[in-house]
Parts: sequence; structure tokens; C-alpha cells
Amino acid sequence: MATASSTGSTRFTTPTELEIVATRVFDAPRWLVWEAWTNPEHLPHWMLGSDGWTMPVCELDLRPGGRWRFVWLGPDGTEMEMTGEYRTVEPPERLVSTESWGDGWPETLNTLTLREEGGHTTITQRTEYPSIDARDAAMRTGMADGMSASFDRLAGYLVSQVPPGPDLTVAMKLELVPIPVADLDRARAFYQDLAGFAVDVDVRPAPGVRIVQLTPPGSACSILLARGLPDVEMPVGSQRGLHLVVADIQQARAVLVERGVEMGEVVDVGRGVKYAGFADPDGNTWTLQEMAWRSADF
Repeated sequence: MATASSTGSTRFTTPTELEIVATRVFDAPRWLVWEAWTNPEHLPHWMLGSDGWTMPVCELDLRPGGRWRFVWLGPDGTEMEMTGEYRTVEPPERLVSTESWGDGWPETLNTLTLREEGGHTTITQRTEYPSIDARDAAMRTGMADGMSASFDRLAGYLVSQVPPGPDLTVAMKLELVPIPVADLDRARAFYQDLAGFAVDVDVRPAPGVRIVQLTPPGSACSILLARGLPDVEMPVGSQRGLHLVVADIQQARAVLVERGVEMGEVVDVGRGVKYAGFADPDGNTWTLQEMAWRSADF
């Protein structure tokens, strides 16, 4: 029997003289397709056939021996009713039921199977008729077009029903950057007295361990000068290009020069961006940066 190989189309086959098999792949998990097929809250949204039809009645008792009854209303007022009984209910994999249109139409046996692979669900709806004449008469009613339209509608409806995935966003704040130095006292003096950083802590929590934390004025991120902490050890002077954003680079540079920091010249790279660099006694480099549109941040 042929099967659909991709989403977006419904394939019909007649593997025997008494059967019509419809196959469709949906871009949705199997449990969701099952829910849409067996829940009266969902069915009236998609099982409507051609455009313009509604389903004012959707009643079902989803259990072996339970009855179901659907009534559709066409755009011209035509009413169509189907009823049946559930024979097998195996969520979310298999559903077997009878179906009767009334008005002399023979009862059929419908077997729905759902198979999931890679997040896609393939449904196979197998309808068995009592005779080849009954099967061919059903085909002449346009049932394939109506079923295709319903499945197209179901595909869109499933997309709207897929629950959002978990929020994997994790709030993070950069608060501490290690600066590799050889002499903590010399480095502390440079950053405190010359660069103007505020000393937050200077502690010796264990023998051979010292932690000095300083913060640039107005910053939410601090620097760490440490000894005896293997996890933050780096080659001395290897931290490069840390940026300090300022409102007025000429003024900031002048203040640092006055304090004794050897500053590079201001470089205007255009579009309101200017840079000026300096280094600490161990060779770790810093860059003052002015961005004209950020002046209101200060």
C-alpha cells in the first residue's frame, strides 16, 4: 500500500476491493493528533469537509461500546448526520469504530492508526465497505475531496495547538572579571589610586589565598585580583581589550592622565565612536570607549 512520504498531502489508495485507505503525515506529535481526533472541543474546528460547513453537534463516548454522533450543516442549510460505535480505543495509537450515514448507506468499519517518527505523525484511516459497489458509490460522493479539505484544516489547527516549548532563557549578569597580575599590592594601587576603581573587598579567607575585588565607578561588573585560586589563574598580563564606556572620552582621558595613567591618544573611528587605550603595570590592556548615543546613560 502506498503511504504519504511528506507533510502537506493526503494519499488515497484502494488496496482491496472493499477498502479505501487515506494516509497523511502531520507535523505534530502523535498525542496531539489523537487529542484533535477524539476530543469534541477540537473536532468541530477541522472535521468540516468543504468550506462553509459547520459541525453544530459533536457527541462522543470514547470507550469500547460507546457511541458517537456528528451533525454537519452546509452553507445552503443542508444537514448531514453520521453515527457509529467505538469498537477499539487504544490511545494514542489505534481507534476502531463503525460509521453509518443513514439514508440507505451501508455501515462501514473504520480503523485509524497513528505512528510517530521524528516529531511527525502519520495517520492511516482504513475504511472497509460491505461490497465493492458500496465502496465505489462512496468515492463518487466526493468523500476524498472532503476528507482532504478536513485534513488540510487539521494540519493548520495542529500548528495552533502545539504548546510552546519550555523557556530555556537563563538570566545572567556578568559581575566579575579576573585580571592576571604578578603583584597584588601593586595592581591594587594602580586600579584604586590611578584608575579610580573602588575597593569592594580585600580578604585572605585561607592560608595562601587573597582576594581583591574592585569596581569601576558606575559599573555593575567588578574585577578580581587573586592569589591562590587555581580556577582563575591565567598568564600575567594576558587579559586584553576590556572596555570602559564613558560619557566624554576627552574628559575621562584627561583625568586618568592627571592621576598618572599612561594613556594612548583618542582615536575617532566615526559614527560617534571614539577609543583611547591604556595598560596596567602587568600589561593587561583596557580601552576607554565613547559612543555618542550612549551619553544619556550617564
